[in-house]
Amino acid sequence: MNRRTTRAADSRRGRIAAREAERDARRARFRALLARADRGMLTPEESAQLRGDVEAEVTENDTFRRSAGGQQAAAMRLHKRVEAAEQAIVEAEDERDRHAETVTELAERLAAAERLAQALGEALPGEERQHADAIRRLCAGEVAPAQALACTAR
Repeated sequence: MNRRTTRAADSRRGRIAAREAERDARRARFRALLARADRGMLTPEESAQLRGDVEAEVTENDTFRRSAGGQQAAAMRLHKRVEAAEQAIVEAEDERDRHAETVTELAERLAAAERLAQALGEALPGEERQHADAIRRLCAGEVAPAQALACTAR
């Protein structure tokens, strides 16, 4: 950490420690004043001190509750964004898998068409049309590669 970061962290720690010390002192006064109130021995100054401490505690509590509520709302928004991102990832992976299947299927069709085209050159008279039709149907997706090859087998 550089000096600037260190000073900011020290300053933040200092503010946190000061708030905690103030809160601890206020709570100690609460306990003392409440003990005196139990015995019915509060002076007007102590009553005013108790009221001031209670109001300060309530104000601080309200501030932290608002802050916590905002943080919870922000956390919920982030949670929803993460869920949406995860759903998008799942959809993208599904689409990728569908395309991979399509590419694999097209590669199989192309390999079968190549074998059929080679067989077309070796076909007996009259079989050329059958081979050409099998290639056309294969390329159109009307038949699977195995079916096209089986149709032209001797």
